[in-house]
Amino acid sequence: MTMRVTLLIANREYLENVKTKGFWLGVLLVPLIFFGIFYLSSRLATATPTRYFVLVDKSEQYASAVDAAIQREHQRHVMQDFMAYLQENRQQTAGTTLPQTSNSRLNELIDDFGNDEVSALDGWVEGGGLDMALQMARPYLREDAPPFEEPRPQFIQAEIPSGIDTSASPGQIVEQMRPYLADERRLNVDGERVPLFALILIPEDVDEDIVRPDSLQTLMTDNNAPRGVQYWTANLTDTRLSNAIQTSLNDAIRQQEYASRGINIQQVRAVQRTRMPVSQLDPNKAEGEEAVSFADTFRQWAPMGFVYLIFISLMQSVQYLLSNTIEEKSNRIIEVLLASVTPSELMMGKLLGIGATGITTIVAWIASFFVFLQVYQSVETAMLVDILDVLLSSELLPYFVFYYLCCYALYAGIFLAIGSLCNTLKEAQSLIMPLMLVLVVPVLTMSFVAQDPNGTMARIMSWIPLFTPFTMMNRAAAQPPMVDIVGTTIVLLICIVAVLWLSGRIFRQGILRTGQPPRIVELWRMIRRRGQQ
Repeated sequence: MTMRVTLLIANREYLENVKTKGFWLGVLLVPLIFFGIFYLSSRLATATPTRYFVLVDKSEQYASAVDAAIQREHQRHVMQDFMAYLQENRQQTAGTTLPQTSNSRLNELIDDFGNDEVSALDGWVEGGGLDMALQMARPYLREDAPPFEEPRPQFIQAEIPSGIDTSASPGQIVEQMRPYLADERRLNVDGERVPLFALILIPEDVDEDIVRPDSLQTLMTDNNAPRGVQYWTANLTDTRLSNAIQTSLNDAIRQQEYASRGINIQQVRAVQRTRMPVSQLDPNKAEGEEAVSFADTFRQWAPMGFVYLIFISLMQSVQYLLSNTIEEKSNRIIEVLLASVTPSELMMGKLLGIGATGITTIVAWIASFFVFLQVYQSVETAMLVDILDVLLSSELLPYFVFYYLCCYALYAGIFLAIGSLCNTLKEAQSLIMPLMLVLVVPVLTMSFVAQDPNGTMARIMSWIPLFTPFTMMNRAAAQPPMVDIVGTTIVLLICIVAVLWLSGRIFRQGILRTGQPPRIVELWRMIRRRGQQ
């Protein structure tokens, strides 16, 4: 087998594939889908329409709590938008940083959310809210920074429609409101017809349903009637309003309980905001640098992205390899080629040419990713830039290159042998189905491997050659034992050599074969038979 002939065949296979519309469609489709999802998700997050709700408080006790919930939800939205505005418009000079006071207050506020979200949002408002935040941040914004636009309220309370008898029982009120809840009728808000998002109905005897530690047994009753505050809506996916109202009502009830028991609410809030910091440390890092950063956390999960990339590129490459081989065999082009080259030269040329096509696809995807980061610069892409810096500065890239090449060589040899035995894609589908099931296994288990990279399951899968490239790539950031790295690499390389040798024997004898694909016994005879060189 001469290298020159092999390279000529590889060049022919490469050019034939990159000139097809299907190749460029596959190259462009993946980044377009990624960019589309990224763009739409960032835009849809702020495109939620204003929701209108109706409140019927027959108890005449909790209307203020519902109003407080709406205000807190709006302030949460304001705070999130302001932080995004600040990151996008802050000065980029080397010596400029955000106010330390602002940073400390923000960190304290975020930490408070885990302990007492209500008091955290109240603290934001009592501290001046948006006006104070803008005043503190103004010296640190760019001179050409646009003014901050406060987001519109996402939930607005509407007046109870005329004709609704609020003095009726809760069940009768719901029946009167059903046409509005079913969007058969609409509310009139400032002369505009708007749909009703939710009905909040607070019964007169709602306090009887308050659950206390000494009344938990009431929850075990078989009574399926609505209990407590009734929240009626046909939208079961947007739970922001119901969660905010539940939190605010519970806070109001607890304040009543504190007052009835003579407990100072401010002292309770102070205790709730008392915290013990927990520092995450990595024992594998150098002394004094053990603190775990965002980059360290992301680096542990980054191999999963490389596994996906290997899987997608492999599927595309072996599909090209399989379809090209079957097409040339069915069109008798193989016979013409074998008149000038040997089967071994043809096989290796196909492997190299299609492999170069797969590498071109990955390079095109990465290049489009760089272009996207340069063209579309925003707060959202700033995190992507940080992620890219982590990847480029890590040791994962050499692992990715090695395991991608090994994975391609292993599976491409198998798919090429299958293609040489079949005359149509329909015949090949029955043969490749078991192999496809094998390929899916490491993809389905990669999240479990990432969580326990040196566990029993991960180590066992690492020693199975068909799983080795995916599993070891997934374990790359966890510093697997050296015996696993060296041992699985040796086993993988031996398996690749054996697969290519067996595939070569099958290819030499199966490429000119016609008729139905061989049975297992016939395939075994083909492998044992000495092929003609």
